[in-house]
Amino acid sequence: MSRKILVVDDDENIQRLLKVNLEKSGYEVYVASNGNEGLQKFEAIKPDLLIVDIVMPGMDGYHFCWDVIFEDGLYTFPAPKIIVLTGRDKKLDRGISDKIGVDAYITKPFDVRYLVDKVTELLSGKAIIEQKKIMIIDDDPNVEKIIKANLPLEKYKATYASNGEEGLEMIELERPDLVILDLVMPKKTGYEVCSMLKRNPVTANIPVIMLTAKKEYRDKYIGTVFLKADEYVTKPFEIKDLLGKIEKLTVYNNQAVEKA
Repeated sequence: MSRKILVVDDDENIQRLLKVNLEKSGYEVYVASNGNEGLQKFEAIKPDLLIVDIVMPGMDGYHFCWDVIFEDGLYTFPAPKIIVLTGRDKKLDRGISDKIGVDAYITKPFDVRYLVDKVTELLSGKAIIEQKKIMIIDDDPNVEKIIKANLPLEKYKATYASNGEEGLEMIELERPDLVILDLVMPKKTGYEVCSMLKRNPVTANIPVIMLTAKKEYRDKYIGTVFLKADEYVTKPFEIKDLLGKIEKLTVYNNQAVEKA
């Protein structure tokens, strides 16, 4: 039997986006445009999970969640899992969500793949570790081998390009979570690649680690300040140091990946 999900959000685009993607994953999805309509549908279908917007006309998301969890005649056992989906990202809102018993708090704009994975995680009771995609662009194949040999396979999947042009083409196709970029390469230099990535709105938020033998302060300034690379690592490098920077940019900055 498929699990039931109720989406309560006054944005019809969000309703359609979630309904299409969740149904592709095998869930039975219902939608409501406000809290009062949501309560009626909740009573009728008794969903396993709720995705609720905070700001809606009439009854807001918090009052809806409160009634579902605590109101006599509505309470069900086991209680449904709840994901709050909102354009607000305030400590107060997160605090209220925690007190009510919300299971996940996701801010808009969001990555629909992340949300579907979160739904699966909550309904299965098993944490899902999504592999982060790392793009290595370096004309030295030994660099690729060292990095790939040390990346934890359960966390990361690495792909490789030997020059800047090939790297840009692969980034366009694969949309990696992070790019490790050499500076001195044939066809297009790392400076050119980084500049093109950061000037393109589609790829501007992809973190870039510049990996280079150039150690002068001027080179580091150009890379991190002028070209807006996120980190600058000089060769020869300590693999532990590089892995730490990868972890910081792909895991601790995970909220930046939650985009529609």
